[in-house]
Amino acid sequence: MTVPLKGAGARRTSPFGRPGTLVEAGTLGADNRGEMYPAVAGTIAREPLFGRLFAEGFALVRERLLAFGSLALICAISAASAYRSVDLLHVFASGDPVAAMRTPPINAILLTTLIAIFFVLPSALRRIEPTFKMTLWRATITGATLICVGAATEVGYAAAVVPGIVVGVLLSQTLISALLRTSESTSARTALATIGSAARGSFELTRGHFMTTLGILMISLAMLGVPFFCGLVALVILDALNPASLVVAAPALFITFVYCECMRYVLIVRWYQRLAAGTARAALAGAEAAAATERARTEGRRIA
Repeated sequence: MTVPLKGAGARRTSPFGRPGTLVEAGTLGADNRGEMYPAVAGTIAREPLFGRLFAEGFALVRERLLAFGSLALICAISAASAYRSVDLLHVFASGDPVAAMRTPPINAILLTTLIAIFFVLPSALRRIEPTFKMTLWRATITGATLICVGAATEVGYAAAVVPGIVVGVLLSQTLISALLRTSESTSARTALATIGSAARGSFELTRGHFMTTLGILMISLAMLGVPFFCGLVALVILDALNPASLVVAAPALFITFVYCECMRYVLIVRWYQRLAAGTARAALAGAEAAAATERARTEGRRIA
C-alpha cells in the first residue's frame, strides 16, 4: 500500500521524520494527521489484510518467548498455590464478576495478560517501524491514551450506545498513531500534544472508512474474545473435574490470549497502514489536481 512519487526517489528516512529506517525510494504515505510521509515498504504493505495472520501471530510470540514464558510461569505458580482452596465453578456460578476476578489464578491471568500487551504492541508496530522500541515514556503514553479513549467511549455509551460505538471507531487508531509519533524520550507537554494530535489523526483516517473500520474492530475483538472465552470455560470445567489441572490450564489460557492478541494487533497495524496509505493517495491526488488547476490559470492569464 504505497504511492509512487514522480521524479527522484524519496529520501531514506524514518516514516515519521526520524533517521535510521531505510525506506524504499519513490513511496509515499501519510502520518497520523493525514499529512504526507515516506512509507516503509514492507511485507505487511504487500500482503492481504488477513494473509498469514496465524504465522505472524506465532512469529510475534517467538520474538518475546522468554517474557511470555516467564508470565506463563507466574500463572502456573498462582494456580499451584491456590487450586486446593479455590472452587472456580462455584465462584463463576455466583454471578459476581468482581469475585471471579479476585480469585487466583484468574487475577494472575488478567494481570499477566495486561503486562503482555506492552510486549505484543511494540512487536506488531515493528512491522511498519522496524526501529520502534517500547520505552517508559511510550508505555506511559500507551496507558494515558487507553484511558482517554476509554473515557471518551464510555461517555458516548452513557449518552446512548450508538454514540459510544461511533466514538470508539473514530478514535480506534489513536494509540498506534500516538506511539508512532512519539520519540523514545519526550516531555509531558509534548506527550499530551501527541495524544491530541493522534486523536485528530485517527478521526481523519477513519471518518471515510467508518463501516470497514467497525468491521475490522469487531473481527479483531472476536479473534481475541472467542478463544479466550472458550479457554476460560474449559479451565473452569477442568477445575471441577480435577483441581490440579489448573496448574497446566492457567498458563495455557494465558498463552492462548497472547497468541490471539498477537494476531489481533497484526491485523490492527495492517489496517492502520492501509488507512494511512489511502489518506496519502487522496492527499496526493488533491495536490496534483490543485497544481493542475493553478497551471491552467497561469496559462490562461498568459494567453490573455
